[in-house]
Amino acid sequence: MSPRVIASSAAGSSDDPGSLSFRTSDRLLALIERTLQATRWRLVFPDELESRFEAETGRRRVRHLRRTTLIGLAVFHLYAWAAFVTTPDVATLNLALRFAVMTPLAIGIFVALSRVSARTREALCGLGVLAAAAIPVVTLWLGHGPNVAHATTAIWLTVIFANISLALRFNWACIVSGTTALAGGLALAAHPEIAPDLVGLARLDMLIGTAFSLGAAHKIESANRRNYLYTLRESLRAQQLVVANARLTRLSTTDPLTGLANRRAFSQRLDALWQASRNGDPFALMLVDVDHFKRFNDHYGHGAGDACLCAISRLLTARVCGSADLVSRYGGEEFALLLPGLDSAAAIVLAERVRQSLNALALPHAGRGDGLEHVTVSVGVAASPGGAVTAAALVEAADAALYRAKSAGRNRTGCEGAARRAEVGPGREAEPALAAWPAGETPARRRSA
Repeated sequence: MSPRVIASSAAGSSDDPGSLSFRTSDRLLALIERTLQATRWRLVFPDELESRFEAETGRRRVRHLRRTTLIGLAVFHLYAWAAFVTTPDVATLNLALRFAVMTPLAIGIFVALSRVSARTREALCGLGVLAAAAIPVVTLWLGHGPNVAHATTAIWLTVIFANISLALRFNWACIVSGTTALAGGLALAAHPEIAPDLVGLARLDMLIGTAFSLGAAHKIESANRRNYLYTLRESLRAQQLVVANARLTRLSTTDPLTGLANRRAFSQRLDALWQASRNGDPFALMLVDVDHFKRFNDHYGHGAGDACLCAISRLLTARVCGSADLVSRYGGEEFALLLPGLDSAAAIVLAERVRQSLNALALPHAGRGDGLEHVTVSVGVAASPGGAVTAAALVEAADAALYRAKSAGRNRTGCEGAARRAEVGPGREAEPALAAWPAGETPARRRSA
C-alpha cells in the first residue's frame, strides 16, 4: 500500500471534505522535513509518523515476513546436510532440532505475525532467528571432527539471511547479530583441537559477515523509511494542490457576498443545459430583479443593501430546492435561476411562488416611493425548447420578459415572447406570449378564472 493521506486520522476541512485540513497537512509536512533532516542513523520516527508508517506499511511488512519465513525455513532444512559433513557425530541431533523444534516454531510465528502488535511482531521475528541460529551453535559446541570449524558457516549465513533477506528491524538485527556472534565465538572456544589460525579465520568470517549484513540492514530500513517519508510528503503536497485548485475554482465561480454561483458558473451551466436541451431535455431560465434597489441603498445604506441581497438569496435557495437547479447572482441586484426539467408554464408557477414568498417576507423598503413599504421583485421567465435558437437568445428572451414585468408596474412575473401556450388548468391555456402577470395572480389563477 503506498502512503496515502488517511482522511479519518484528522478532521477534514470544509474546503475538501474527506481530506486533511490545510493546517494538519502543513504541520505534517513540517514534521516530515524535520525528520528527513535528522541524522540518517536514527531509525525511529516521531510518534505520529511512526503510527502512520505502521498503519500504511504494516500489512505489506507481514506479507514480506511470512513469505521470507517460508523460504528461509525451506533453505534452513535443505542445509541440514552440511551437518553430516562438518559434525557427523551430532548430525542426527541437528536434524531433529531443525524439524522438531524449528518447524513448529516457524509455523507459530507465521500464524502470529498478523495478530500481534508491530513491536511484538518484530520481537517474534528476532527471537525466531535467534532460535534458528542456536541450532548450528549447539551443533558446533557438541560436535567433533576434522571439519568442525566449518560449522560456523551455518551460523553467519543465518545472520546474513536475517539481516538482509528477512530485513529485521535494525535494533533486532543488532541483538541477533551480537548474540549469535558471541555464541559462535564461545562455541569455537570449546574446541582446543582446532588450529588457532583456523579458529581466527572462522571468527573473522563471522565478524565480517555480521558487520556487512548489519550495515545492509541499516541501509535497507533507512531507505524504506525515507522513501515512505518522500512519498507521504509528495502525497500531502499533491493533496494540498488539489484542495487549493478546488478552492480557486469555487472562488472563481462563487459570488463572495451571497455564496451563490456567480455569472461565470451560470454561463457554464447554461451552456451545458442548452446542449442537453437539443436532445429534448427541457429547462427554464428565471431572472429575478429587486425592485427599486438603488432607492433601497440610498435610503438604508449599502450595508443594509448587502443584507437584503443575502436574505433574498437564502429565500431563492430555499424555494428552489432541486438538486440539479442552479441559483446564481447574475448582476448587482439581479439573480438568475436555471431549472432543469421545467417548461415555461411550470417555471411561471414557481416564479410566482418565489415572488409571493418574498412579499410574505416583508423586508422593509420605505424609500421606494410607489406606496409599497416592503421589498418586492420582478421576474422574467423563458424556457427551452422554445423560440430561442441559442443560449444567448434564451437569456435575451428572459431579460425581455423581465423588462415587460418592470414596465407593467414591477412586482410581477413575465414570460418569454416565444413561449408556447401551455395548459396549467383543466381546459384553459396560458396567456399570450410575454404576458405580464399582475401582482397576486399566478397562471393557475388566471386559467381558472
